[in-house]
Amino acid sequence: MKHLLFIFLFASLSVQAKVTLPAIYSNGMVLQRNQPIRIWGQADPKEKIQILFAEQKQTAKADAKGYWEVNLKALEAGGPYQLQITGKDNQISIKDILIGDVWLCSGQSNMQWVVNNVTNAEVEKKNANYSQIRTLNIPRRMELSPKDTISTTWLVCSPETVGRFSGVAYFFARKVYEETNIPIGIINSSWGGTIVETWTSLEAANTLPQKRLDRYNKNEKLSPPTEYFTRTNKEAKRNDYPSLVYNAMIHPLLSFAIKGVVWYQGENNVGNAEPYTDWLTCMISDWRNRWNSELPFYIIQLPNFDSTNKTPLWAEIRDAQRKVLTVPKTYLIVTSDLGDPHDLHPRNKQEVGMRVALQVLHHEYGRPDIVSESPMFERMEINGDKIIIIFKNTGSGLEIRSRYGCLQGFTIAGEDKKFYWAQGELKDNRIVIWNPKVPNPIAVRYNWENNPDGNLYNKDGLPACLFRTDNW
Repeated sequence: MKHLLFIFLFASLSVQAKVTLPAIYSNGMVLQRNQPIRIWGQADPKEKIQILFAEQKQTAKADAKGYWEVNLKALEAGGPYQLQITGKDNQISIKDILIGDVWLCSGQSNMQWVVNNVTNAEVEKKNANYSQIRTLNIPRRMELSPKDTISTTWLVCSPETVGRFSGVAYFFARKVYEETNIPIGIINSSWGGTIVETWTSLEAANTLPQKRLDRYNKNEKLSPPTEYFTRTNKEAKRNDYPSLVYNAMIHPLLSFAIKGVVWYQGENNVGNAEPYTDWLTCMISDWRNRWNSELPFYIIQLPNFDSTNKTPLWAEIRDAQRKVLTVPKTYLIVTSDLGDPHDLHPRNKQEVGMRVALQVLHHEYGRPDIVSESPMFERMEINGDKIIIIFKNTGSGLEIRSRYGCLQGFTIAGEDKKFYWAQGELKDNRIVIWNPKVPNPIAVRYNWENNPDGNLYNKDGLPACLFRTDNW
């Protein structure tokens, strides 16, 4: 018995003695270019570790808890490279590493939606010969406290693997790669049915006004999740409290350098739009602080959906997303024409990814020649019984997409606050609208419906964003 116990203890010590790396370091990974490369892991306390990568050689010494890390010099795009880690009892070799741009693609089900389920999936998979595009699919889980590790590995894009890639993320990455020839890494951290609150850390949530927290802790700041669920005697579910998904699906990534974020979420916050702007703004600030970088955020506005409900709940959440644009380096991708009125998950992820890529290429890759922004309301002028609407981001000019030239999607109201469908025309790159029932108009709305049919675009093919000039 003592002999067996000795063998067990010896085996345990041998396992502990091995140098280890987080699972995020695996064959086929992509590391962020032009930023210091951080490598970290575990070993025996005080153990010395040697790191070799791209003609760089460094040594590290594990601390009293066995943690070690090094920062290697930044590199330009390129590869493949090999990373070699050597401890006193083992050696780790990670191969086929590229240096490129790493994008965190996060949100809920429309970001999670894989290439296997998009329009023309078999054709897309057959043509997916893009070995310079890789993805890291983060396991979907929640935790009551922040975690440092995940269990997953990188996938290199090929006809055999691309079916497991996020559709939006893949089509975005494909276009960016085709235009830049820079390797692209996608970290797909998304989970269908999640609310924005659960993606926000507890510390950040507690910086919000108390009115945003009262649904969890009335008249007091948020306590740790363990305390909350013990006190309320509830079983923890992912949307029951802020930070639960953040703890498991964002926190383990914080030491990994990224270029920016593509965010596609909001469906599960429909019906609760008023706090959404504050929560998303808080989450953006939180992630930027955690990565210690002014990360650009590309927000995909929810598409048209739900043709039966007359209460404009989806319009309200789209407007809440638009309001986040007051935060620097945030951008909005308008998709009001890409949805399906009867399906929460439209299959055309190709065009969504393309519109994200246009914005990213314009703002991050020095392509001023690419028109990427949708027309946005700038101001209005009242001229008698007509309202003249001036837009920004008109690109090559505004156009009405109708074979008959009929403008759709605008409503107009007077002091009685009753909205009527407006007649309109495009004149001198401005929209002029009116309705005989509103002789003295004071307010206008555009696409203020769940499933709008507005047909105003710029000539570059991007639809105008919804807006309202009233606060009724």
